[in-house]
Amino acid sequence: MTTSSNPPFIYRVCYSDTDAAGFIYHGRYLEIFERSRAEWLALRDLSPTKLINEFGILLPVRELKMNFYKPGRLDDILFIDQVIEHRGRTQVAVKQTAQRRVSQGNIEDMEVIASAVLHIVCVDTTSLKPKAFPDWLFNAE
Repeated sequence: MTTSSNPPFIYRVCYSDTDAAGFIYHGRYLEIFERSRAEWLALRDLSPTKLINEFGILLPVRELKMNFYKPGRLDDILFIDQVIEHRGRTQVAVKQTAQRRVSQGNIEDMEVIASAVLHIVCVDTTSLKPKAFPDWLFNAE
């Protein structure tokens, strides 16, 4: 398993992220996690557009599984981490977690509120067939 060497992506929960109960709407986690992956690319001087135009690859999500542990709330500051759990030739399994700081007395800790494991495939932009991930994409890991 590869641990992330990048700082976590930080996200403040705003009103539009919440449902009628004031909790983060479950579907918003997918958008938050997507923003985190976009930042992961940006830290490597990459973007989805650059991957398409310069390297001829797309990185669609093929499968995902999400778990919800605690409700996230308005104004929470989320720390999104991602770990590549498995890397194959044309697919990676990425685990993303949304955590927030909690204080109990003098002790401050991180609490996982949601996680997802995403299976992302690399495909050719023209044929849409699986294509090997370029090694340079993961060199900074």
